[in-house]
Order: sequence, then structure tokens, then C-alpha cells
Amino acid sequence: MIYRSIEVSGRPWFDESRYDGKYTREMQMRIVEGNRPTEQTIWWDNDVLDRRRIDAKRRYQFEILEGSCISTLGTEMKTSEVLQVHDNHRLIYDASFCRVHEQAMLRESQRGGIDAESLPHGFESVKRVRFPNTRFYHDACGSLKVCTTLDWTCPKCSEAETKWLEKHPK
Repeated sequence: MIYRSIEVSGRPWFDESRYDGKYTREMQMRIVEGNRPTEQTIWWDNDVLDRRRIDAKRRYQFEILEGSCISTLGTEMKTSEVLQVHDNHRLIYDASFCRVHEQAMLRESQRGGIDAESLPHGFESVKRVRFPNTRFYHDACGSLKVCTTLDWTCPKCSEAETKWLEKHPK
């Protein structure tokens, strides 16, 4: 995966179709009415900054990471994600900072973990609170990872996840 950083100033538009009103970690966003409107969906980590705290009628300054890679199927895959958001030059969102452990994170390749069906009961709710920033993805049965991506990971989150899984085997 090759990434480049771009800066965009504009008004966010969130795709509410996947938002259940209670909890959705990954939100989809586009920037409209800005210096560089985006056609492509931008991923937003709702755990770091709840989307409901962003006023869609206001303009913000966004730092976006755009990535591309060649998938295992031979096609080009593109991704965009929010790195930082500033409100009048005040930082209000930083995807590279772990709020749980209050430290900067590392950018690492995701690795496959235990499949989702083998995880202990309650894992997802504990993960959201105690170790949200691990580099393991837990695939559902039969899902196919077509491109290796980089993700922000917190070493303390990874350590906490490992310890929790050891104490709570399925």
C-alpha cells in the first residue's frame, strides 16, 4: 500500500445509511463545498471522534491519507482515510493517537487474527473500550482480504488484547 497525504478544507457529508445511531466504528464521509471536493468515500473512525460532534454545516480542515495498492486479484484498490481534523486550526481528531493509552501509535500492516466466530462472547464490546487499536482484523467466515493495508496500532492495545484473549478463551 502506498499512501500520500493531502489537505482539504470543506464541509463533511456523512453516509448515514450504515449508521445505526448507537455504534458504528467506521463511518463513510465525503467532503463537499471545499477547495477539493472528494468523489471517493473517506473512512472515519467514529471511536476517536463521534460523528455526531461534527457539524455538517461547518467547514473544517482535513488531512486525508490516500492509498492505493494492487490487489491479489490484480486490480488497483484505492482507499482514503481521515488522519486529522482541525476546527479553526484547533486539532479535534487525530487517528494516529490512542485515546485509551494516551500515546502516539505506529503505522503497521494488518494481520489476520482469530476468525470472528471463534472469538469469546463479549469480545467486541470489550475491544471498543479497552483495546480498540490493534492490528488484528477478525474476519467473518469466508471473507477475503484482497489488499494488505496499513493501520494505526497501539502497542499497549495489542498487549491488552492478547492478555484478554488468554484469560477468556472460547
